Amino acid sequence: MSDKRTDGFTLIEIIITLVVLSIAAIGVLSVFATGMSGSANPLIVNKALQFAQGEMDAVIGQRAAGDFISITTGNPLACVTATPGFNCSRNIYYVTSGALNTSAGGPTNYKHITISVSSSTTGSISLDTIIANY
Repeated sequence: MSDKRTDGFTLIEIIITLVVLSIAAIGVLSVFATGMSGSANPLIVNKALQFAQGEMDAVIGQRAAGDFISITTGNPLACVTATPGFNCSRNIYYVTSGALNTSAGGPTNYKHITISVSSSTTGSISLDTIIANY
């Protein structure tokens, strides 16, 4: 025969189990909530990167058309296209072959191009390249 007092769980044991499980569930769900809030950010970063690459392609296309001289130098210049929600600037300056990151001031055979795209959610993304007049 079994004693009725030793079978099953007491009310205190059930309450303690529920409290422990609820604390564990809160910890697990907070990780999912953090992941869900940042899940759209890679899509926005990708869109900003595509926008910057399109601007870079426009400048490189101008050079490919054989028009190195008409690529306007300056800091900053307006971008060719506009995308809502993003700010864009183009920095183009002459450089020498020995100092590709330093402005040379006057005309040389090299230009350093920086395309910067920013938004309130992605921060700033920059693409750099050097083009030559050859």
